[in-house]
Amino acid sequence: MRTVAHLPYDVLLDIFTHLPSHDLVHLLCTCRTLYNLVGDEGTWRSCSAQYGLRDISYFGGRSWYTIYTRLLHTYGPMLGIWAGDHPYTGGIIELALQSGDPKTSGGIVVDMWRFRVLQPEDLDGPETPELPTYTRLARIDFAATQNLYEAPTFTCCCNKQAPPHRAWFHYWSHSSQGFHFHTRQGMFPHPDFPGEQLHPWIDDARYPRLPNVPSREIDQSTHLRPRPRIPMVYAAPSPYRKPPALSISCALGCIERARPFLGFEDISQSLPRFYPIRLHTPEYIVPPSSAWIPQSLTGVWLGSHGPHGTECLFIEWVSHSEELRAWKITGDENVPRGALSWQADLKSSCRLSEAHRALCAGCLGGSLEGYRLFATSGTISGRGFMPHQRDTVAAILAIGPEPPLRVIWIDEGVASAYIRYSRRA
Repeated sequence: MRTVAHLPYDVLLDIFTHLPSHDLVHLLCTCRTLYNLVGDEGTWRSCSAQYGLRDISYFGGRSWYTIYTRLLHTYGPMLGIWAGDHPYTGGIIELALQSGDPKTSGGIVVDMWRFRVLQPEDLDGPETPELPTYTRLARIDFAATQNLYEAPTFTCCCNKQAPPHRAWFHYWSHSSQGFHFHTRQGMFPHPDFPGEQLHPWIDDARYPRLPNVPSREIDQSTHLRPRPRIPMVYAAPSPYRKPPALSISCALGCIERARPFLGFEDISQSLPRFYPIRLHTPEYIVPPSSAWIPQSLTGVWLGSHGPHGTECLFIEWVSHSEELRAWKITGDENVPRGALSWQADLKSSCRLSEAHRALCAGCLGGSLEGYRLFATSGTISGRGFMPHQRDTVAAILAIGPEPPLRVIWIDEGVASAYIRYSRRA
């Protein structure tokens, strides 16, 4: 019986260009005949192009084979954004491929998202979400390797005062690790992240090709004093089992300290766990087009949240209840990451009273033309997000032209604006 290895050479190369990269590597390892094709640079150029790499001028003279097998095969699936489980604030890191330039070697960079801290004068005008800025945490490249066939090095570069030093990825298995909030009023579980309802945004295809190690779960609940002087966050298992996750550390602890600011004492002492975000971006259809469907709104959005500034959310469409739900991927000390920010009932457009119509018109530039309006309920809370602090308030979701989404908070008379995030420019 003839096998795939007996096919003509040109036919084999054409098949290779249509295979996912990891399947191609496995296929070439099945027999000696196919393994002889490892030296075909065109095959590895095609594999590298699947991750967006088309120029290797600044990779130190390495071949397409070396760059793919040593760098992209392992780390390529990780390219994109990852959501962290930092208490309250959350956090986002992004892995991006850089082809390099005369001053910088090509490789993969790890950046942390930062959003501008608002000043008092920023609160005077309409709320406007902003794109993130980036803080470089680490690089994966060949700059420090002498041998053309060696694996790349993973180097921390977030502390400009320290010399370059080693960084590591930790690919954790499933875990029940969670966070809790300890105050004079008692101990309260922090929202799980990701929670049981948050799985639509996790991209299971983007986990790294690295060894998976057992998670280390921490339980600090037995060591806490009752009625602490100041509120604190501590680590303890929760009932919900989370999916595999990625953490980053370095030899000098710089990366562990590069966290968003938190106004509560955090004694959890655990590395943030990051989860891959599904960056599915359906084509946005502007109402009142007859082709408009609510599914076109699903995906990652950046929204303005008053004095907290810009935060990241994932909007999902729940077909059985005909609702849009906006889950916080990053959050704040009032409504944290992992919480439901708002949900809109899209069964039918809402009927507005004259007062609400005037409010919406004022928040939307004076006219409701071109907008679809739906009844919405939003989550608010006092600082800490404890059960007795939370409340659900009435709001109106306005879907229209730029910015595509606005949530009008009726009691406050203000509107939060949302823009879709597709990918880094």
